[in-house]
Amino acid sequence: MDNKQTISQEVKRLQFRIKGILPLAYHACMESVSPTSMGSAGLKYSADGKVAWDEIWTSFCDLALAGGPPHKGKLLPPVDASELTEKPDAWVEVATEIQRGIFLTTGLRAQIGPSEGWVSITFKTEMMAAWLHRAIMAENVFASRTSHTLHLPAGPNFRLAKEIKNVIVAIAKTYHYLDGHMSPNEQLKAARVMSDSELLEPLLAEDGLLTAEEYPTAAQHCQKISCEALNLPGVPSEDYGWIGFTCEDEKMAAWYVRAAIAENILARRQNNVLYLPLFVPLGKADPTERVLQVFRRLRKIWDHQKQLGEE
Repeated sequence: MDNKQTISQEVKRLQFRIKGILPLAYHACMESVSPTSMGSAGLKYSADGKVAWDEIWTSFCDLALAGGPPHKGKLLPPVDASELTEKPDAWVEVATEIQRGIFLTTGLRAQIGPSEGWVSITFKTEMMAAWLHRAIMAENVFASRTSHTLHLPAGPNFRLAKEIKNVIVAIAKTYHYLDGHMSPNEQLKAARVMSDSELLEPLLAEDGLLTAEEYPTAAQHCQKISCEALNLPGVPSEDYGWIGFTCEDEKMAAWYVRAAIAENILARRQNNVLYLPLFVPLGKADPTERVLQVFRRLRKIWDHQKQLGEE
């Protein structure tokens, strides 16, 4: 089989996977999705002085998962343990407002906890939680998942018009597309794509999988070999568990976010900087070879598509 046939098959395979995780409305217009933000809506208040979360949006920007603009410019990370220690009860007030906002915008009933610094939503299917996990992370709001339950951050220092709003918008926007634009059949297709390989997600400092001394070396190693596979220059990451790469522009970074998530590798971007999870051997499992193969394949597909566009 010659190179042209091979790359053609790889392009078709990737397109099949991307379409498998996106709502049907995106299937014919992915390349026309704009990666540039159009600005965000301001807060509105009801007569009782509380934010009228359900009156702020009549529609949402395109999904970052589909190549659209992330809701937040920089990552809203998990809550640092030191913040919870300094203000042990303040996070509950924040979590209560996030809980209220989630219900008003989605009808979903979030729970405070199960541990400090988190609110959680349990869904009918594991697919829903898994899809939202990927989609929300692409919006630059940290999320984690255990089975059917999605976890979102709630910190004592979260501000109403900033971090609280970020969390509520991220779940409202992504759930809008999942519940309103993906049929049960499309959700089944997405479940198959998401379950055929293990999801690569960022490490958490609280897990203690790397010591403070080990982390810089592991990050440098992962970034170096990833730069070679992606043929992209590396950039330092301020966020634990992520390695960064500078793309030519926002369009390229948005394409990589969409493609990497379709390959079950969490991804997000800040403007034209692509962020991917740091990967290290965990026990007997070493994801390195699989991840590098994906990175090389995606770079080859990007170069092929760019060349076709220039011809």
